[in-house]
Amino acid sequence: MSHLDIYAVGQALVDEEYSVDEAFLATLGVAKAHRTLIDFERSRTLRTAASREGTLLKRMNGGSGANSLTASAQLGAKCHFSCRLGDDADGDFYIQQLTDSGVTTDPHDRVKDGHTGVCLIMVTPDAERTMNTYIGITDDIGIDNVNFDALAAADWLFLEGHLSISNLGHQAALACRNRARKLGKKIAVNFCDPAVVRLCREEMTELLSDRCDLLFCNEEEARIWSHKPDLEDALSSLDDLADTWVMTRGDQGAIAFDGHTRFEIPAHKVKAINTTGAGDTFAGAFMYGLSQGHSYQTAGALASLASAVKVQHSGARLDQAQLLDCRKRILGH
Repeated sequence: MSHLDIYAVGQALVDEEYSVDEAFLATLGVAKAHRTLIDFERSRTLRTAASREGTLLKRMNGGSGANSLTASAQLGAKCHFSCRLGDDADGDFYIQQLTDSGVTTDPHDRVKDGHTGVCLIMVTPDAERTMNTYIGITDDIGIDNVNFDALAAADWLFLEGHLSISNLGHQAALACRNRARKLGKKIAVNFCDPAVVRLCREEMTELLSDRCDLLFCNEEEARIWSHKPDLEDALSSLDDLADTWVMTRGDQGAIAFDGHTRFEIPAHKVKAINTTGAGDTFAGAFMYGLSQGHSYQTAGALASLASAVKVQHSGARLDQAQLLDCRKRILGH
C-alpha cells in the first residue's frame, strides 16, 4: 500500500438532518433536545415520517473519526478509514461519500443482511436539535475490521473514543495502538464525547496507559477526567495521558501543549448557528497541519479557523471549498 498520512478506525453512521415542526416530535413521541438510542424499526419509522412531513436538509456519512479524517483529506492529507457497514443502500452511500472526499476505505467490510448505522437529527423552528441514533452494524466493529496494512503505511494512527463503548471496539483500539507502537507510528486519540469519559473511564485508562503522542478533548471532558473543577488541575491531568495535547474551549478558543510549551489558540468571534461537528473539524484540521510538518501553533491556527467557519453552517462538516479557503488564509496556498 502506498504512503498514507493518517489511518483511522471508527464508527460509521449516516447522518440525516431534517427540518420538522414541534408537532412532529410530539406526535411521534420524540424527546426534544435529547440524544436517544433507538432500534432499527424505530429508525425506519422516524425516517419515513421525517421524509414525509419534514424537509431533508443534509445527508452525509458521519461518525466522529470519519468527520475528522474527511476534513484532513479535503485539506490535502492522504487518509484511510476502516469501519463496519451493512450491505445496504446506506452502506453504498457511505462508501461513495468517503470516496468523493478523498478518503480510501475497505469495501470488503460489508455485512450481509446488516444495517448501516444512522443518526437522525431533527431541527425545530427554534433551532433546537434532537438526535435519534440507531447504531446498527457499527456497534460490532472489531479487530477483524482493522486494516493493518493501511496502518503500517501511515505516519499517524487516529483513534476515536467511541470505540471504547463496546468491548469489541475497545479491543480493536488496543490492537491498533500496540501495532502502531511496534511500527514506530505516532498515535492521536480523541475523547470525542463527555459520555465516553464518564462511562468508559476504565477502557480509556487502559488505552492511554501507554501514553499517546497527541490527545484531543474539550474542557468538559478534561474536567470530568480530572475529577476536579479547577481548570489548571484539568490541564495537568492531560500531561499524564499524552506527550502533547489540545483542549478546546468553544468560543474561548483552545489551549495546547506541544511537548515543551503550553499556549493559547485564539478563537474567531463569529455567530454560531450549529456547533455539531466543530470538535471533529478542529481535530481533523489540526491533524492535517501536523501531518504536513507544520508547527503546533500553525496547526492550531488552521484548526481554529476551520471550526469557526464550521459553526456558522448547518451539518457536521464543511465542504472542500470552505476548507481549502481556510488553508489558503492560514498557510497561503
